[in-house]
Amino acid sequence: MKKDLSFTDKWIVLDLDGTVIYDDRVPRDVARSAELLKSSGWSLIVATGRILAGALRHIRSLGALWPAIVYDGARVMDPKSGAVYFERRMPADVAREVLRLGFDFPLEVQVYGDEAVRCRPSDLLSIAYFKSLDVKLEPVLLSSDIKDDVFRILYFGKPALVAKLKGMLEGSLKGKVNITLAGDDFLDVLPLGTSKGSALAELKKLSGLNDVYVVGVGDHMNDLEMLGICDFKVAPEDAVSDILEMADLVIPPASRKGFCALADFLLSRDFKITVNGRC
Repeated sequence: MKKDLSFTDKWIVLDLDGTVIYDDRVPRDVARSAELLKSSGWSLIVATGRILAGALRHIRSLGALWPAIVYDGARVMDPKSGAVYFERRMPADVAREVLRLGFDFPLEVQVYGDEAVRCRPSDLLSIAYFKSLDVKLEPVLLSSDIKDDVFRILYFGKPALVAKLKGMLEGSLKGKVNITLAGDDFLDVLPLGTSKGSALAELKKLSGLNDVYVVGVGDHMNDLEMLGICDFKVAPEDAVSDILEMADLVIPPASRKGFCALADFLLSRDFKITVNGRC
């Protein structure tokens, strides 16, 4: 991607689930706050674990039509055209190993391909969820023997089982994949070197801009690396402790439209003083 003149030099990179959207929608007040930020020169960039198709209606509600970080960092895609600016895949042999180790766990599994998700026929919650999003779903996984490279494998279910499988995978697959929690009940297995943070670093390079000020907003462990490279770090008050400890600003949770409080702060004199004090 050549230098995109539509980018400003001020970015807000924001997670969706648990951070901005509530009850699987962008509240009207949050959408208005997003519009005010854009009018004041901010570029809004979504960074989510969802595939583009699953995030698109929220991206449109926010008006965040700049290239989005999706698949928890495995891809950067254009919401307007679906073009792929950056991607990193998990080789099929590694994906088979990830699935073999967790296939018989009493957890649901989702395998993310190119704007499509595969699961087992018995993964009823996954089937219902993706059908509600109108995302291409293939409930065809009968074994761990897949043949193609993938972008992401997600296990979810009871937190105690998620934690147990996380320990197993970390012990068996060290140096082959990135493993993180996208929630206490969501275990994310990604291609080696993949995270929202690494995708943000790539996007900054691709933008062609030399000096960008980045505000990052996130709530869970899969946002940790992303926030680590942001200039100003924001967390909702119900974020995990690791995220709260690094936050420069704590806002109300998504259920109380915390993004509106963030917008008020970024548009205030207090934020200008904060930024100038760090320069």
